[in-house]
Amino acid sequence: MKKKIYIVIFILLILLPSIVLGQGNEEVTNSQNVIKAENEISTNTQNTSEKENINSTKAINNAKTVDTQSGVKTNYTYNKDTNTVLFEVISDIQFKENKALWNLSEDKLTYSHEFDANTDYISTFEDIEGNKTEVEVKFDVIDETGPTLSISYKNNGNNTITATVTSNEELLADKSTWQLSEDKLSYIYTFTENSDYDSTFKDKWGNPSSIHVLITGINSIGPKLSISYRDNGDNTVTATVKSDRKLLNDKTSWQLSEDKLSYVYTFTDNTNYVSTFQDEQGNKSSINVIITTIDKIGPNLSISYKDNGDNTVTATVTSNEELLADKTSWQLSSDKLSYTFTFKVNSDYDSTFKDKWGNPSSIHISITQIDDQAPKTAIQYIHNDDNTVTVKLIANEALKDTKVNWTLSADKTTYSHTFSEQFDYYTEVQDLYGNVDRCHIKAKMKTYDYAGTPNIKVKYMYTGYEIVKVEIVSDVKLKNNKYPSWILSADGYRYTKEFSNNDIYTTGVEDINGNKRTIPVIVNFFGTKSIYNGVDVSFYQKYILWDKVIQSGIDFAMIRAGFRGYGASGSMNIDPYFETNLKNAAANGLDIGIYFYSQAITVQEAVVEANFVLDLLKKYNIEIKYPIAIDTERTPNGTGRADSISKELRTEICKTFCDVIEQAGYKSMIYANKDWLLNNLNINELNDYDIWLAHYTNETDYPYAYTMWQYTSSGIVNGIAGYVDMNYCYKKY
Repeated sequence: MKKKIYIVIFILLILLPSIVLGQGNEEVTNSQNVIKAENEISTNTQNTSEKENINSTKAINNAKTVDTQSGVKTNYTYNKDTNTVLFEVISDIQFKENKALWNLSEDKLTYSHEFDANTDYISTFEDIEGNKTEVEVKFDVIDETGPTLSISYKNNGNNTITATVTSNEELLADKSTWQLSEDKLSYIYTFTENSDYDSTFKDKWGNPSSIHVLITGINSIGPKLSISYRDNGDNTVTATVKSDRKLLNDKTSWQLSEDKLSYVYTFTDNTNYVSTFQDEQGNKSSINVIITTIDKIGPNLSISYKDNGDNTVTATVTSNEELLADKTSWQLSSDKLSYTFTFKVNSDYDSTFKDKWGNPSSIHISITQIDDQAPKTAIQYIHNDDNTVTVKLIANEALKDTKVNWTLSADKTTYSHTFSEQFDYYTEVQDLYGNVDRCHIKAKMKTYDYAGTPNIKVKYMYTGYEIVKVEIVSDVKLKNNKYPSWILSADGYRYTKEFSNNDIYTTGVEDINGNKRTIPVIVNFFGTKSIYNGVDVSFYQKYILWDKVIQSGIDFAMIRAGFRGYGASGSMNIDPYFETNLKNAAANGLDIGIYFYSQAITVQEAVVEANFVLDLLKKYNIEIKYPIAIDTERTPNGTGRADSISKELRTEICKTFCDVIEQAGYKSMIYANKDWLLNNLNINELNDYDIWLAHYTNETDYPYAYTMWQYTSSGIVNGIAGYVDMNYCYKKY
């Protein structure tokens, strides 16, 4: 059985003179107690869930108190500074701690909750003895009503209107475009355009009210505009925009006239766009700006060729308009309508020409009729009976008469020369246009005399065809009994056999009188060097077309990684084209070596230079098959920091550099010219290192071993602009 007792006590505000609304920071306290005591708890009782229903009513000063037999009462306090209510439920018996949204005091006799909105609902509280009391949580003192607003307008006489919105209470400072008064009871805003919209304003508690803003007295019609154009004769056009009223000075790229009635702008490009202009009241009008007469199209080009009969071709590029005089290697005609250039080598590329305004056009230039191919030369060796060898250089075209010790045939296609001693060197032939073919001629001759009957001589003749011709020569006719390995001459005095490999054995001959001789045959000419063609390159060759280089028969490239400066500081520098040369040469399948131009003056600096190269190579996953060389030589003016060190120190520097390179797993090398090697290095101390000899001659007389020979600095290779150093390498790395 549930027994409920309700006691309601009303205490009116007018009976509480000590409580006055709105004075200072005093709190207004209202007490309202509604208690429903439940002495019996039924198993069918449903728990009443807490709820907070906010009613938007103005705060008023009244007080209500309700007490019960259970001793539970309520009290609430309104805080005018925060517009919140602290509601308390107070008991003389400790409460159970089971209301998560309420705060229970330490003595567990008071539950409290702060509200920021008016509310009216029933909440159940239970003490530790199990008594439940339904409490009415109700108050309407929180300000939830928006402000009362009014609006007024002021015409400022400058085509603007100021609106003032006035409130009956302080307003919230949340409208950034409007200006709030010091007393916070009004907002103002100056309009430059007509407006018609509802605007919301909030009191200091955030309660909103709206008011209609209507601005109709502002002139919002833009100025009347017109546009004209003037061709300035220099491929520019000046546009002038005129207005029926003064314009605002807000277009920084255009120039406003003194009377402010026009804008001007000079265009260097054709254009088509809409531009907006404002009068001084900010009223806008737009006009279309269209420029089409500026020349931005490159010239129309055509090309013709003239064969000059001297293995040169003159190309003439003709234009439909005047051309810009910016191609220094070509010759511009007096009327500026054509360029000419005489080519001495075949060319295939696109060239750009500009009209007088700088507009570019390209045309393809193809020169194919110039003879820039080296003659193809075959080498013939004729072994004479007097133990001499006649060498013939037979070309596929007419040759220049440039070889003073050789005889040129009447048809100018064959050079011949007879050698009485063995020889091995390179010689050049030129066609009528100076194209060079480099020929390697070599022949070794040995003769052994074996006394007795018959008297026998054995001749060994090694030619450039990789053949050793052996002749057994008798002073008495021989029997033809060595057929078919050996061939007996028609006169019967000479046996001949050719060998392509080393061989050692004895063979017998018999003359027509029956005399027999046993003759040793010893062929040991083979095992000579193979030759590989290479270039060495640096910044001075600029950009290289490596695909064309390898097509020209080049097997390897020595690429400069860097250099040390000539001056006292000896700064370390990377060759500007190192990375480009390294990547592109490798990408085209060329074998690569590296060199560093040294100016080291101590062995410690040699270590620095070697590590400089090694650290640089670590950045690239590229195989270095050929050596890493130290380049030691005199500086061009002879004043370099390393020019005057002793040959002993220079030798140690070279050895140190090479040792560091070898320890890193690379092959090392020393580069120097013949004089430098013989006079500025202790060459006998460098036997463990490969030598890269620089000696610009057809046949070097350098007396020591070398594995690479830089034989010219004026080589010409397709894909490389200008001259380039050329090298032979006698070793496959």
